[in-house]
Amino acid sequence: MSRLDSDPLNFAPAWLAGVRLRQARSLAVPAGLLIYAVSALLSFALLGGVEFDFSLPSVIPARVESDPVAAPAPQSEGMKVAEAAVPAPASKAGSESASDPDGDSLEGAPTLDVITGRVPRGGTIAAALEAHAVAPGTVYGIAHAMRPVFDFRHARPDDFYALVRDDTKQVLSFEYRRGRSDIYRVERHEDGSYLASHQTAPLERRVVQLGGVIDTSLFGALTNLGERPELVNKLADIFVWDFDFSTQTRPGDEFRMVFEKFYDREGFVRYGAVLAAQYRAESRDMTAVYFEDDDGYGDYFTPQGNSVRRTFLRAPVKYSRISSRYSNSRLHPILKVRRPHQGIDYAAPRGTPIWSVADGEVISKGYSGGFGRLVKIRHNNGYISYYGHLSRFGGGIEVGKRVKQKQIVGYVGSSGLATAPHLDYRLRINGRFVDPLRVNFPKGEPISVEARERFEVVRTRRTIELNGAQPAMVLEAAM
Repeated sequence: MSRLDSDPLNFAPAWLAGVRLRQARSLAVPAGLLIYAVSALLSFALLGGVEFDFSLPSVIPARVESDPVAAPAPQSEGMKVAEAAVPAPASKAGSESASDPDGDSLEGAPTLDVITGRVPRGGTIAAALEAHAVAPGTVYGIAHAMRPVFDFRHARPDDFYALVRDDTKQVLSFEYRRGRSDIYRVERHEDGSYLASHQTAPLERRVVQLGGVIDTSLFGALTNLGERPELVNKLADIFVWDFDFSTQTRPGDEFRMVFEKFYDREGFVRYGAVLAAQYRAESRDMTAVYFEDDDGYGDYFTPQGNSVRRTFLRAPVKYSRISSRYSNSRLHPILKVRRPHQGIDYAAPRGTPIWSVADGEVISKGYSGGFGRLVKIRHNNGYISYYGHLSRFGGGIEVGKRVKQKQIVGYVGSSGLATAPHLDYRLRINGRFVDPLRVNFPKGEPISVEARERFEVVRTRRTIELNGAQPAMVLEAAM
């Protein structure tokens, strides 16, 4: 079997061979409607993974070019890989015009040129289309029409595309599949204009419960249970204001989770929200329940209805260790003199992202003596945070710009007076530097009185599910 036969994305020969599309005997059905049907079938098959009959009834003559990255494949009996084997219309000298079993004449039927392929590694969509002899002007027109929903510059290797043209090389439709769920489409209207659209394949939602015990790390515990690193980050982010999984995790700690997983017909696609989570350390027991208010705003709350979120993150970077703490008298590693160290040094690999600890406004960005590359951000209630020794600044970080909590402000480096890559993080409150590790930051807003009753229903359900989260189990599934 050839790649075109076996790959569910390279279905063009199958659906062209198995779908009976006939030209109308009269002008009651315009050619545009026929073209729309072909284009719609292409989208339908991409979204739904439809398998068509591979037999060869008479169809609209079509030339189908194979995937340019696929290796040459053997031909199937009665059909070429790159060309549908259909009866050619008989000449006027012949005894009869070619017709399908229902007697509809194929003479003069429009010829559709269908091109399918994948973006090659190190290549572009434009280069891939031009390899099929698609004119550069046509490629530009497709890219321009597609831009409101997708920028060709964001194409990734192995993404699938399909182009339908008529016998004058006029583009009728272009379809681009990103990953396994997103499909972008450009369709030509009868007036010659193009309309771009974005469609998403339906995914099956499963709510899963999972529990485990820490052996060496949270990362190791979850990945050993078959989950991906993204789930580790989702769990850690819930308790990031109160617990540092980089340094405070210990063997024997327990965790439980109730979370969403989304699947398509090929398998797992992505994680959804963590609906409830619990982490039990030696001296701490943290539980969080996800709840959405009437306006659709969702956040995490304790079983008592208090916000898990705090106004400030406990740490602005995922670090390997604290190399220097807040001190009024520290021997400087380079200057070899004792002086105050009014911050926390977080050791981390060069290039590790650094986040703003809270919403605020950038008030300084630049090179500042021993601090090297430094960013300062002003927050509410007299707080100012400092981020020093950066290797480079985050994108969009400019003086006067607003930033959100956990937005990247820079990357770990060793600029200025530094012996190794680390972040020098400092916090000033009303003009005075304080130890960031000793500040008790205020929490977010609790559950409102109006939402209390509904929250208690959700909390009760999620608590029961958490208590039963030992092995992985699917609690519910729905489209």
